[in-house]
Amino acid sequence: MALRLDTAVIRGEIDNTTRGNVRGRLWLVGREEPISIDLRGDAWRDVAGGRLTFTNPKPEPQAAASKLQPKQKGFVGDITASRKVKISAAPEDEQQETESEGETQKHPTEWHNALYFEWYSEANGRVVIESAGFDLCISEWIWEMDDAEEQAQKLTNLQAMRGWLAGIIRRPEVEEEIDNSEESWEKSFKQSDRLHDAHEEALEKFGVEGLQDDRVAFVMGWDHMLDERSVEDLEETDNEEDADDQEWEDFLEAGEQEEHPLQKRAHHFVLRLLTEIKEERSQNAATSDDDTAFDRFIRNSMNISGKLAGAFGVCGFGGSESSGYILAILRRCLNWANEALAALNELMEAPEWQNRLELLDEYRAELFAIRDGITDLRKELRDK
Repeated sequence: MALRLDTAVIRGEIDNTTRGNVRGRLWLVGREEPISIDLRGDAWRDVAGGRLTFTNPKPEPQAAASKLQPKQKGFVGDITASRKVKISAAPEDEQQETESEGETQKHPTEWHNALYFEWYSEANGRVVIESAGFDLCISEWIWEMDDAEEQAQKLTNLQAMRGWLAGIIRRPEVEEEIDNSEESWEKSFKQSDRLHDAHEEALEKFGVEGLQDDRVAFVMGWDHMLDERSVEDLEETDNEEDADDQEWEDFLEAGEQEEHPLQKRAHHFVLRLLTEIKEERSQNAATSDDDTAFDRFIRNSMNISGKLAGAFGVCGFGGSESSGYILAILRRCLNWANEALAALNELMEAPEWQNRLELLDEYRAELFAIRDGITDLRKELRDK
């Protein structure tokens, strides 16, 4: 997925005074030397031809900063200092007070220009710096880009994102049929995961606006959908996370049925996590890059519960006609259980969790029980 930076930026510069080349430097919290940037292509009209400097008045550490390679070479993405975003107009102390109290009060908002600095790096893939809180200063333009040149550059940027997403998706050259084996279903799931990740990345960037003008379809490589979809069709697919899951949706039973004990146990475990450590989840969300030990523990635990619900809802559960699908789901759940346990072990060693060790130990015992249940069920299905 894209490497996103904002809070870790101390200051930076974007130099597009030479046509067809964007150079720059980036100073990050925790990095002694600046990151050097050398990209092919041009920025949008507001930056193209000039030199833009930006400063973060409140830099803070960010885990993503350590992942960025010191020399960034590749192609430009969208680079502009005039992207419109809504931000709260309420004083900062008032925002923090309502957030700490868990209130849903809506503050008045204002439209502001934001820096959007995107590129496709040979070392790190897609990198994005986006913020409306930087202090910006742009020099006089050495050359000026006209409207036609800007539109051509934006199309080139779309092509760059399309190529990057194609690398994520990795579509097979020959369409393969899905038989009922575990391995065949696992291969199909992996392809579906990649499509989901790419689609989420496209929606994260373009949102509903991208659906309405077909940018999402274009970067996803869905050429058959271009110029053929109505606004109504777009609204129906706006919240669709994975368009390729339909191949096995027919396996899901429409009617209600009794919960399997393992599914019930995993579901109750997730409910415990959502209620017993609510405050910790809120504190983690404020500073998380979605890759802390806490994030991994919660995410993998929730994955198990969700996928088990789907697996146990299969028509003819346990029968030979669905065994490959079920075994593939259970294999994934087993991997998630191991990843959740590894993350939980990290939490148990963290200083800030030492006063909750008894609770974490309970979670650990419950995860072991769920993992053992998954292992036993896989053995039972294989023995049939």
